[in-house]
Amino acid sequence: MPLKRKLLITVGAGASLDFGLPSVSTIDRLFDCYACKSHPLADNHLFNLYQHVRDSINTYYRCALKPKLRKWANFEEVLYQINLLIPYLSDPDRLYGSSVLLAANSLPDVRRFGRRNAVDGEVLSDLINTLMDKLVDRFIDDCAAASTSKAAEIAELGRFLAALQSEFEIGIITLNYDNLFTQALSGLHTGFDAAGKFDPMTVLARTEWNFIYHPHGSVHFAMTGDARDMHAITWAATPAKCHEVHATGRNIQRSIEGTTYPMSPFVAGYGKTQQILRQPFRTYFAQVNRLVHEADSLLFLGYGFGDLHLNAAFSEVRDRPRPIVVVDWADDHQDPLPFRHDTWSFNLFKTLPGDAGRMSSAGHAAPADLASLRAARDLEVSNSSEHPLAVWYNGMLEACRCPQKILKHLR
Repeated sequence: MPLKRKLLITVGAGASLDFGLPSVSTIDRLFDCYACKSHPLADNHLFNLYQHVRDSINTYYRCALKPKLRKWANFEEVLYQINLLIPYLSDPDRLYGSSVLLAANSLPDVRRFGRRNAVDGEVLSDLINTLMDKLVDRFIDDCAAASTSKAAEIAELGRFLAALQSEFEIGIITLNYDNLFTQALSGLHTGFDAAGKFDPMTVLARTEWNFIYHPHGSVHFAMTGDARDMHAITWAATPAKCHEVHATGRNIQRSIEGTTYPMSPFVAGYGKTQQILRQPFRTYFAQVNRLVHEADSLLFLGYGFGDLHLNAAFSEVRDRPRPIVVVDWADDHQDPLPFRHDTWSFNLFKTLPGDAGRMSSAGHAAPADLASLRAARDLEVSNSSEHPLAVWYNGMLEACRCPQKILKHLR
């Protein structure tokens, strides 16, 4: 029997929306709500510190002279900017030379534990830890709820993965915190043994595929610690909301640049290249670079191409032509790729070099009509044999229901 070809699947946040998991914008609203309770402004309890930072950033962006270049802060940027502020507001041991060159703008006082507090590094760290803990708890709850409320959809995901497995050896790199794929398909290698201990060499030396790696964390990660590292991550078979998954009360992650990060089982916010220096994150990311070269085909599910460190790992995928499918969602009014000029399309072609002008519907040279493609459950495809690329616009769940449409462009 001939060996199956290898399919590397990269999973982003958009792949989980059909299963009831929160979107980026939903998480922003959740953080706003949580911070209203934990860090309200002292002079206006209707506003909070997280909201103040986010809105200040957006006020700055709103003044961009070129509207097409205007951007808006998401929760990941807000987390990072708060982390950046910490050493500039609190450096009592004078460890960071940048503090003499740069200064943070003043922030409004907050009310904590019934008292008025000036905002310093400790207050900002507490805000970050609180938000990260709430994020972990929310995903644990949502994954548990999805196992019953979205059982039919998860079964469809399982059948989709089985269809892919019928033709490929699959490997999954998921940037999501949820466990939808492990609910849908059991037996995937994670690098953790039966006792929950992580063994890097079972990942780095592995030649078989059939794996799922979580380089940004998982609801199954818990910081139970070991003799060398009290914050070491192990695998919890049943995710639970407890101290072992919370950053509050733990050390911070320090960097030589001065920026600090929470000690959490999730990697969130910008600055991920610093945060992934812990295990198992660094082993997973190191392995990604090898897997990209081994893969015969690439499938991106709900990935927004916004993680530049991961995009860099795919920068050599054009060393040889190989089929690539991107599963995304767009409405009927979205421009086709030859006319689309947004951050998503820019990062797509920066990561996967190609010619947007050569994208059309199958058998045609003119730009595709997305409404027609979506109605027919067809993909926008490249006419270039050097850059085989196909993009699906009907979303993740509909892709699960049309596996042959996806497989056609992966073969």
